[in-house]
Amino acid sequence: MGHINLTEKGYQMRTDRKKDLDMYYNDHLKMHIVRRLMEVKSWSEIKGIQSAVYEALDREKKAEQAEQEAFQAWKKTGGSSE
Repeated sequence: MGHINLTEKGYQMRTDRKKDLDMYYNDHLKMHIVRRLMEVKSWSEIKGIQSAVYEALDREKKAEQAEQEAFQAWKKTGGSSE
C-alpha cells in the first residue's frame, strides 16, 4: 500500500494513486520554482516570467474549454461513441 499524506485541506493523498502522486510532484515542482523565482532580481526578467505564467494559464484555460465543449457535444448526441 502507498504512503498517505495529509494536505492543507485535510484530504488524504495516497501515493499509490497516479492522480495523487502527480499532484504531489506538481506541487513540489511549483514550490521549487517559487523558491528559485525569489532569487530573480531584474524587473524585466520577472516580467518575462509573469508573461510565461499567463501564457501557460491561458493554454490550460483554452484546453479546459475545448474539453468542456467536446463533452457538451458528446452529451447532445446522447453519449454515443459514434
